[in-house]
Amino acid sequence: MRTDSIEHRARIIGTLRALVGVAMIAAPRAVARPAPDGTVSGTELFLLRTIGVRDLALGLGTLAATRSGRPAGPSGVEGIRRWTRFGLLSDALDVVTGSLAVPLVGKDGATIAATVPLPFVALDIWTLRAGDADLARA
Repeated sequence: MRTDSIEHRARIIGTLRALVGVAMIAAPRAVARPAPDGTVSGTELFLLRTIGVRDLALGLGTLAATRSGRPAGPSGVEGIRRWTRFGLLSDALDVVTGSLAVPLVGKDGATIAATVPLPFVALDIWTLRAGDADLARA
């Protein structure tokens, strides 16, 4: 498999996304922002776990699309592109939602919330560009 192929790139992002999801489900306190007294609310832990579930599902869906047994032609690429686009939509909406969260979490919290998903946005776009090249070669 070529390292510049959409399958290769999608395996990277799918694996990373699934691992982040598992980490957020198993250890949400590791990414939670404690209150000044050091506590983390049950609501925040629950929310972080649900985000982890979403990322795990998107990661596993992306990985499954890379292993669908289809040839590396347009039909196989399209399944991978579909899952990658779902991830990009989710990540982009996380950036927007984080940017609008200043009244809820303050400027620092909103900045963190808006910037944490940016590496995944970049990886999603990187993967989709490989798919464009794969489709052009097919």
